[in-house]
Amino acid sequence: MIKTFTQNDVVRFVYDEVGPIERTQFKSLLLIDSDFHQLYTKYNKMKMRLDKTTLEPSENVINRILMYSKSFSLQQ
Repeated sequence: MIKTFTQNDVVRFVYDEVGPIERTQFKSLLLIDSDFHQLYTKYNKMKMRLDKTTLEPSENVINRILMYSKSFSLQQ
């Protein structure tokens, strides 16, 4: 029986949240289904970009906020 995978399943696979049997099924499908392989590649690239994002504001952003605050408080 061939299992049908959803986009959510692909996300789980990209984040390594699948069991060993499902992982084997995914790997087999990657070899034979080009559409599935393209979807996996797309999601994997998105994950890599998300992993590179920073959660802390940059110094430039902080300075811009401070400058805005100072200009606003002077107008009162």
